[in-house]
Amino acid sequence: MSSTATAAVAPPESRPLDPTGADHWRRWRKPLAVVVLLLITAVILGLVQSRTSRGFLDPEGVDNAGARALARLLTDQGVDVTPVRTNDEAATAAGPGDTVLVTVPDLLTTAQVDRLVDTGARLVLVAARVRVPDYAPGLSASLVGEPRSVDPGCDLAAAERAGSARLGGLGYDGDVSRSEGATCYVVDGEPALAVTATESGSPVVLLGSADPLTNEYLDEDGNAALALGLLGETERLVWYRPLPEGTPEAPAAFTDQLPGWVDAAVWQLAVAALLAALWRARRLGRLVTEPLPVVVRASETTEGRARLYRRGRSRAHAASLLRAAAIRRLAATAHLPNVGGQKAAAVDTLVTTLAGRTGRPAAEIAALLAGPPPADDAALVRLADDLDALENADVPRATGSSPTGKDPRPS
Repeated sequence: MSSTATAAVAPPESRPLDPTGADHWRRWRKPLAVVVLLLITAVILGLVQSRTSRGFLDPEGVDNAGARALARLLTDQGVDVTPVRTNDEAATAAGPGDTVLVTVPDLLTTAQVDRLVDTGARLVLVAARVRVPDYAPGLSASLVGEPRSVDPGCDLAAAERAGSARLGGLGYDGDVSRSEGATCYVVDGEPALAVTATESGSPVVLLGSADPLTNEYLDEDGNAALALGLLGETERLVWYRPLPEGTPEAPAAFTDQLPGWVDAAVWQLAVAALLAALWRARRLGRLVTEPLPVVVRASETTEGRARLYRRGRSRAHAASLLRAAAIRRLAATAHLPNVGGQKAAAVDTLVTTLAGRTGRPAAEIAALLAGPPPADDAALVRLADDLDALENADVPRATGSSPTGKDPRPS
């Protein structure tokens, strides 16, 4: 009976009130999902921008400064466009009868210019200024007005077919008659387009502005016709975008490919996360009492918990609570300390004491206090009634009946 009594009156299992890992996950999963979504969006935008904004006069760039539209038009006209980035690649790819477009001619050193001129290819230089004498002896560059629509004013075939075009920025001054060249599109008294020859006699075309070649202005005036006439004269075009001297071409870092607003967004998210952590962090201070929003009567609490037990069919748990409470009260009435519904030996002592006081069989009392769980709700109700009857029957009779005839139990 001792082992049965211990199992029956065991207290209900307690659960810590601190939040668990699952609680933290449920609380933070939505903010984390938002952060992850923002990061994925930033990465996608960075990759897209890295593909679309590729640089000045890039034949694959689709932004305003790129030249993908012109490269596609040249390809459709049967011109073989070969993009290169280094001087070695340009010198190897170009030869007599080819055209070389140099997008930033002033980046080349004198030795690189000489090597490029020695190929014998036809050169088209965009906005050359400092290195003009190295490419075309006898010419010099000067600043003129901003690019605008200008009439050709010359008999150059490509310019006559194109008509007005957007030129300006740089003008070229010098004698081009020795090479049977031409000067067109005069801006502020200086031609913004000059056709001359290198020292070795190869043709050189100097264009004062890149606007007629870019995606932004290609469809305005006669820019497209002028660009096709200057770059599509030969079957092969070497598209040379020079790198600074001594700078190897290397892929850009991933962080450099992200849009500029990503850095600011990351810092804002970091500050927001820090403020949220300070807001939600546990503060160790003195306890502050707060008025309860609702006062619930003890009877209502008891009834509510009983309904929960009934809904969960927790008859065994409810019976153990009833028996533990009855044992505590009976032990206090019988002046048996340290029972508390915990120790089987103390319960045996209580059973013996109650049997002597009430005259009921010890086995019957033991079955009430430490018997098996009730099989159904009706059995649970009978157990509660029997425990209540046992408590009412346990009247201390140290000297028999009270001389006043009143119930000697404390109320």
